[in-house]
Amino acid sequence: MMSQKKRIIIHTGPGKTGSSAIQAWLTKNTTWLASQGVFYPKHDLSKEKISSGNLREILTQDEAGNWEVDKDKVIQLVEQFNKSEYQFLLLSSEFFFHRIIQIQKAIPEAEFIAYIRNPIELLESNYNQSVKRHSNTRIFSLPNVLNRFLWQHLETLYNKIDHSKLHLRPFNEQLMLGGNIVADLLSVLKLELTEPLENKRINSSFTFQSMEFKRLLNYFGLGPLEQELDQILQGCDIGEREYSLIIPEQFELLNNESCDKMSDFIDKFSLQQLIPLLDSFRTTQQRPYLKQQATFGQLTEIVQYIKTSDVTLYHKLNKLVLRHPNLIIDNPIIFELFSIEPSPFDKKELIDDLLLKHINQFTVAPGKRGKICYELANFYLLQGDLTNTLMYAKAAHHFNPRNQLFIEKLNDVLRNINNVEHETKSASHIKPSKVNRMNKFKNLLIRR
Repeated sequence: MMSQKKRIIIHTGPGKTGSSAIQAWLTKNTTWLASQGVFYPKHDLSKEKISSGNLREILTQDEAGNWEVDKDKVIQLVEQFNKSEYQFLLLSSEFFFHRIIQIQKAIPEAEFIAYIRNPIELLESNYNQSVKRHSNTRIFSLPNVLNRFLWQHLETLYNKIDHSKLHLRPFNEQLMLGGNIVADLLSVLKLELTEPLENKRINSSFTFQSMEFKRLLNYFGLGPLEQELDQILQGCDIGEREYSLIIPEQFELLNNESCDKMSDFIDKFSLQQLIPLLDSFRTTQQRPYLKQQATFGQLTEIVQYIKTSDVTLYHKLNKLVLRHPNLIIDNPIIFELFSIEPSPFDKKELIDDLLLKHINQFTVAPGKRGKICYELANFYLLQGDLTNTLMYAKAAHHFNPRNQLFIEKLNDVLRNINNVEHETKSASHIKPSKVNRMNKFKNLLIRR
């Protein structure tokens, strides 16, 4: 059993609520924390001071790639903490938010901190993050019904966990204790900073122009260039940094709906301390609305910025776009930016007449024929048969040219083929030993 004087505090994020700033400060100040009786296990930070925090202290990735609570790690960490002179064990990771119940079962004494941000703002913030870090190419779109997952998740937590173990804090500088998220988090441990902290943004959002430029380049499979491009665009101030992609009327409707759900949550669990935060959500002012269609002039400024800042990166990006002139892109202006002539498919070339004739005989609704072709493309890709993969991926796009899943599959196949052709041409100019390595690479590429 853990000593009554000891406390385990687990900061859980969630995403886009200042976790990077918290973790950067905690990692830098472990000596001061130790002097205050706090054990915060160190972890690595990227050059941009971004990390996944302490997730590996108590989680392990299974064969499917999912992070799960590791009981052996938990036992070892808690025993180490109990034997120490520390009063607090402090952990931080956004990965913990959706695993609070599982963690609580493994560590019944644990307390959890979560910061509450306006869910409507999170919709846009999470979208921007998906473009920055997760190669998203899709244009922002709102859900048909507001995603209630935040309030549903919190309601589940409050139904299953002792309320005294849950600390919901406001993601709002005016409402945070000390006016700073680090000071606010430390207040849960009843610790105070000797000096006020300056609010610094870590992992800040791109400007609108930079975000759109990155989104369009995501089509080409940036690979190792992604980190270089991210670092350049983080420092780019060209364009609007404060903007919204939600039509104002829709923003107001969604915000009212979200506030009503939050009000119900507060009433159900008597969380009157959250009323000031609810009031701030009700009176929130939307950032200026921008239609998500960047112009040639806007994106040219970003290209020139990159060319001036890192001409080597510019040439690498130019070669990448040049390798894939046949991709289906919602704003083909990206080709013009690099003075490249695109070579899109002729609609008549998407599907062979004979194949179309046979597919039209399928005894399914016309709308499902594209899905059948899509699944056949997946099947042939697993077989390493790029010819049939391409044929059925093109057919799927023929039946439903607006389906984002079909577009992504076709572009994925085209990138595979383009890369293989590029490596084949390169291999004709290199030594035989290197050709063998290239052939192995091609086989892996086809089967990925």
